[in-house]
Amino acid sequence: MKAVFLPVCLSTAFMLFAAGCSYVDPYVPDFGTPAPTLRASTYTTPQTRAVISAAQTQLGKPYRWGGESPSAGYDCSGLMWWTFRRSGIRIPRVSWKQYSAGTFVERNDIRPADMVFFKVMTGKSMHVGLVTERGTFIHAPKSGKRVMESRLDNPFWSEHYVGARRIIH
Repeated sequence: MKAVFLPVCLSTAFMLFAAGCSYVDPYVPDFGTPAPTLRASTYTTPQTRAVISAAQTQLGKPYRWGGESPSAGYDCSGLMWWTFRRSGIRIPRVSWKQYSAGTFVERNDIRPADMVFFKVMTGKSMHVGLVTERGTFIHAPKSGKRVMESRLDNPFWSEHYVGARRIIH
């Protein structure tokens, strides 16, 4: 029994390890190659810098469904709501309503402090993040993760992209 059990355990462990290596977690930031640089110097204003800076102060905070504060943690739309509120800008609290706020932005005209939206679940819920000057966006990804910065050109996010909104003009 022991002679059969050990090889089965080892082969199962190897298969799980190999399968894990082939999985790409879209929530892990990849800064290996430069992300696209946005026209930051042309489009950043004190207000856009303040909004981005507020979001950057929350990097590493825990994800929490329904969360909207540094002490409680954030879900994606709660992070956007809190970030804009810090600069005195009111936006709706939930992502599908945030998608109606501000003005529509063409994908090739995304600027720092625009909100980008992704469809990664069923229903009307969307994932949302805040664009930085580095061609990245800050977001609260999902349970078990923390507020992080991810590349806009990540294949996962590119595939699930649905639109962008500009709140600050």
